[in-house]
Amino acid sequence: MAAGNPLNNQAQQVEALRSEIQSLLPYGDDWLITPHQLLGGDTPEERILAGDIEAVKNLFHAILYVGVT
Repeated sequence: MAAGNPLNNQAQQVEALRSEIQSLLPYGDDWLITPHQLLGGDTPEERILAGDIEAVKNLFHAILYVGVT
């Protein structure tokens, strides 16, 4: 069985993360393009495009479940 294309897997992860952010955060689209201190001043979208999906996912989940702002 083939492992699949890593680029397709990453694209699917990115789309799933964006969709989750947009559906669970009020103003999720705005959050994606707003610089965040815990991302070194980068926007979540910049980090996603740079391939640092885990940092954005971790911050997003911290906001949802812990209340980090």
